[in-house]
This record gives sequence, structure tokens and C-alpha cells, in this order.
Amino acid sequence: MLSVIIWWVGISLEALIVLRVFQNRLFSRYPFFYAYILLVLASTSTLYAINVVAPQDYRDCYWAADGLTLIAGYGIILEILKNVLSPYPGAERFARISGLVVFGAIFSFVIVYPWAVPGASLAGTMFELERDLRGVQAIFLFGTLVVVSHYGIAMGRNMKGMIFGYGLYVGSSLMTLATRSYAGDSFYNILKIVQPLSWNISLVIWASALWSFYPNPAPRPAIRLEEDYEIFASRTRDTVGAMRSYLVRVPRP
Repeated sequence: MLSVIIWWVGISLEALIVLRVFQNRLFSRYPFFYAYILLVLASTSTLYAINVVAPQDYRDCYWAADGLTLIAGYGIILEILKNVLSPYPGAERFARISGLVVFGAIFSFVIVYPWAVPGASLAGTMFELERDLRGVQAIFLFGTLVVVSHYGIAMGRNMKGMIFGYGLYVGSSLMTLATRSYAGDSFYNILKIVQPLSWNISLVIWASALWSFYPNPAPRPAIRLEEDYEIFASRTRDTVGAMRSYLVRVPRP
């Protein structure tokens, strides 16, 4: 009964956020974020209907929907990077490409893994995919906060709420996934409560922080993030060039 109540509360909060999006025409402000919320709303509503009408099919449908929303969740990371680092195009491009490369590598491995390992289950594959991708998301969120703190980048209420809400959900997901890896399926009943509950808390944060549009303050001219990125990129190019030259000079056997 508790899980059903949490489920309905989550659907209601998702619908509230979507309703507010169309009332205030906010979709164009944060398209990746709101597309993710729309997808999750459609997913959770469909899964609830399947659980009522055809509960025997729920488990397979759940893992398929979980994989789809997990992939779409990377849109929030891209949204955060785009809005926080947009005044610094070099740094933003580097962070965006790095995130996509890491995501592509993990996703490709998980797609190939069931084919390479006979007997691999969909549930086990999706569990590993979620654990790995949540870990990468946590690293990027933490890295973004480190950059924001180090350079004193000002953020508006929307971005603060988006980061805090998603960080809370990613962090709680990592803890429950890690505990399940250690405790096994005996922890599954608790997992069914903890993750949806943390998701609902994140929805409350988002509904409050993104109720209206609050742009980021204008960047301060004194911030040297872009200059530091150019120095880092230049040194990286020099290092790669030196390694290439060394490899060319190495005599072949």
C-alpha cells in the first residue's frame, strides 16, 4: 500500500511540473530537462496501468522503461552543463563531449555484454547499466559543483534546484544500488521504497525551484575559467604532439 501511495504521489508531482511547463511556456528554457520529465510521466503512468491490468508483464516492462528513462536522464546533465557553463564555450564543449564519450562507452559495453556472455539476464544487465551510469552522473555533478565553487560562478534558482534535486536522486540511487549489490535480492523490498521516495523528494524540489523562470545572473568578468581551459587545452595538445613525435621516432623491430 505504501509503494502505491508513493507511486501516485510521484505521478501527481510529475503531472504538476508538466502542467506548469505549458502554463508558463517554459519548455524552450530547459528542453532536455522537461523532455525527461514528460518521458518519466508517460513511463510511470503506463507502468501503473500495466501493473493493474497485466501484472505478469510488469517486470519486463519495468526494465525496458527503466533503461529508456536512465538514458534520457543524461539530458539533465547536458542541461546543467549547458546553462552553467554557457558563458564559457570552450569549457562547456569539453565537458559535454567528455560526458557523451563516457556515456557512449558504457552504453556500448552494456549492449554488447549480453551477446558476449551467454545467460546474461535483462535485469542483471540493466542493474549494471544503472549502477555505472549513476556513478558517472554523480562524478559530473560533483565536478560541476567543484568548478562552480572554485570560480565563484553564480547560478539562478532554477539551476540550483535542478542540480540539488537530481544530485539527491542520483546519490540515493547509488547508495541503494550499492547496498543491493552487497545484500542481494533480500534488499529489493527496501529498494522499491527508497528510490521512489527519493524521486518524489526531487520532484518537490524541482516543482518549487522551477515554478517560474529564474535566469542565471550575468557572469562576472573576473572569472578566468575560459582562460584556464585554453591553457589546459594548449598543454594537452603539446603533450599529445610530443607523445606522437616520440612514437614516430621509436625504431620498429
